[in-house]
Amino acid sequence: MLTLSVKNAAQNGIRLFVAVGIHPMGTPVDWPRVIDALPNYLKMSDVIGLGEIGLHEGSRREQDVLREQLKVAKEYRVPVIIHTPPQDRVEITNKTIEIAAAVGMEPGKVIIDHADLDIIDLIEDFGAIPGLTIRQKGLTPHLLLNHLERFQRGVLNSDYSNLKPNDPLSVPKAVRYLELNGAPPEIIARIARYNAEELFGI
Repeated sequence: MLTLSVKNAAQNGIRLFVAVGIHPMGTPVDWPRVIDALPNYLKMSDVIGLGEIGLHEGSRREQDVLREQLKVAKEYRVPVIIHTPPQDRVEITNKTIEIAAAVGMEPGKVIIDHADLDIIDLIEDFGAIPGLTIRQKGLTPHLLLNHLERFQRGVLNSDYSNLKPNDPLSVPKAVRYLELNGAPPEIIARIARYNAEELFGI
């Protein structure tokens, strides 16, 4: 990400920023070594936060890994992007918020990703920022439009990876859908750009 991806993006007119961390579905056995290495990555110019981190099944090990990463984020005053799974979402989101609050993370530096109607109130009540992952099975442009006021503090993303059949163009497509269907331009601008710029300081 910090070498090839940043270079490839630049060649296509895109300035790529990177978040680093241990995803709950890819935690190595010797994960404490990764925690120890995170501060060195946070000193790099294109690294703007920790993520995607969080809980997937909610095991004690996942909770320990999340807690230690949040401690690093708090110490270095960087934002975090936190994963939410497809199952047990309310329970796991509540546990995630509990851990973040216990560590003392500033809610406004926390994106809780893959937000949808089932957990948006939990995210808002904590004061975190909803990550608005546009997917066919999840938060669609149509659903976003119909509940735009509830999601206006959020940050659009595609969660593009090779793990799921996500569309790398889902964000511009969602923006265009909102524009064509009369969504307020100021809200579109916030969720597509300004909320993220403010959070990450870019």
